[in-house]
Amino acid sequence: MALQQQFSGARAASRPTRPARAGSVVVRAAAAAARDPSKRIVITGIGCCTVFGNDPDTFYNRLLAGESGISLIDRFDASEFPTKFGGQIKNFDDEGLIDKKNARRYDDCLKYTLVSGKKHM
Repeated sequence: MALQQQFSGARAASRPTRPARAGSVVVRAAAAAARDPSKRIVITGIGCCTVFGNDPDTFYNRLLAGESGISLIDRFDASEFPTKFGGQIKNFDDEGLIDKKNARRYDDCLKYTLVSGKKHM
C-alpha cells in the first residue's frame, strides 16, 4: 500500500526529483513482504525454451559444456539481412500444452512463453 501511495501521482514522474537511492523501493517492498506472509513468492519449478534445449537439464548441461547456440539462420530467408547467424529454438514441441486451434494463431514467442510457464508447474 505504501508503494502505491508513493507512486500514485502521475506528475511525479515528469518533474525533477531528488536523486533516487539505489534499490530503496525494492528494499522497502522486500521488507514489507517479509512481514506479510501472504505476499511471499514461492518458486515451484523451472521451465525453459532456449537455443540450448527445451528443458532445464539439457539447457544447463549444454551451457556448462560451453556449446554455442548460434548457427546459420534456416527458419527464413536471411539473405536480405546483414547477418546470417542467430540463435534459433529447435525441436520445439507444444503438443499437449497448447491446443491446436490457438497454436495456429500464436506467434513463436508467445508459444515459447506459454510452454515454459506450463512446464514449470
